Amino acid sequence: MTDHEEKNWGRLIKYHRQQQGLKQDDVAVGICTPSYLSRIENGLVIAEQTVYEMLLARLGIDLAHEKADLEGKRSFLETLYEKLLSNEDLTQKEIEKLSSFQKDNFHQEVDVLAGLVFSRYLLSNNVLEEARELLMKIEPFITWRQNRMTQLYIAITTNAHLSFEEFEEVAAREDQQQVSNYMNMASRFEQANYYYHLAFAHHRLYSFQQALVYVNKAEEAFSHQYKPLFQLKLYSMKGGILNSLHRFKEALLEFDAGVDLLRNVATIQTPRQWSSLYNNLAYCYECQGLFKKAVFYYEQANSYLEDLHTVINWMRATYQHGDEKLLDDLFIKYPKERFEVEHHQCQWLLLKYASERNITLAGLKEIEELALTHFSQQEYYSLTLFYAPLWARFYEELHAYKQASICFKYAFIASEKVRQRMGS
Repeated sequence: MTDHEEKNWGRLIKYHRQQQGLKQDDVAVGICTPSYLSRIENGLVIAEQTVYEMLLARLGIDLAHEKADLEGKRSFLETLYEKLLSNEDLTQKEIEKLSSFQKDNFHQEVDVLAGLVFSRYLLSNNVLEEARELLMKIEPFITWRQNRMTQLYIAITTNAHLSFEEFEEVAAREDQQQVSNYMNMASRFEQANYYYHLAFAHHRLYSFQQALVYVNKAEEAFSHQYKPLFQLKLYSMKGGILNSLHRFKEALLEFDAGVDLLRNVATIQTPRQWSSLYNNLAYCYECQGLFKKAVFYYEQANSYLEDLHTVINWMRATYQHGDEKLLDDLFIKYPKERFEVEHHQCQWLLLKYASERNITLAGLKEIEELALTHFSQQEYYSLTLFYAPLWARFYEELHAYKQASICFKYAFIASEKVRQRMGS
């Protein structure tokens, strides 16, 4: 047994002793002193294995059987975690067994591991608040050493932060604590996942150069492994980062590699994967001003899986392409009431007003205060960079140059923010 395992046995002795209502004197007699037992229970000393065996035997527990049972639980939990990491569904039997491992208190390391895996299962099912509560309960038991608990805690809390869109927290923890060092002894696939999540967080923070560093690290850790779905995620992520850096040809190579992978691996050919990849392709073409291609791929993406994020992108590209008939059809098919996300609603209003061309100062001002303020507050820089200059031009047509300058200022600030972060 390792020192860490033996400390677990000390906690197990304490748990069962208290469960049976026994004093330390009752259990220690003839084996060791009560004070020595106290230090064993609290992990302050590491005793001989025979001492643990005798103390557990006095409590009616067979150490060999307990070790075998513990190893079986660990193996089961690792299997489940691998499935969750690979985006595989758990069977009902596996879910029930995992649920049966959950305890109110964490007496052994395996109890913590079970809680961590269960929290990852909750995150995969979008039960976010319950997952977070469980992770907060587990946090005091994390030792921040090179052990499995620490590795899982880092990986799963990172996943939780991303689920809550707390990108700053992910980036800051790695920057300040270099927690990736704890992942060095994890599997290469787990390392790749962690670096992928760092890349995702930095990309959302407009820190594109750093995002590229991390996605390259994820590729390096993942090399020579066959997990097509994760490979597809890497192609999409790297393509998106390169697109944000205006390295469009390289971005298209990544997206094309993703399309080729999807076409040749039936197991990952889902509507969601096709839709996501085509949406990324479309946005890449939109950023290059190739609006006809962008409209085509947005339409393809939405044909695989109707998604309102894709729809609003499709509307925006259609407006830029100047296809008034298609845009009118989209407004009829997708009225404002269909959209629940605030920036989708804002874009719908902006595009609808712009397409109708019945422009008044009052109308421009009303939508500007609603939409551009929201984009600025939420740091939606790419949206600001498109809509603010558009609104400025409308103001200029009405000779409202002061209002136009305010919109151009929105765009300038957003541009500076992006420039600063692109270089970081």
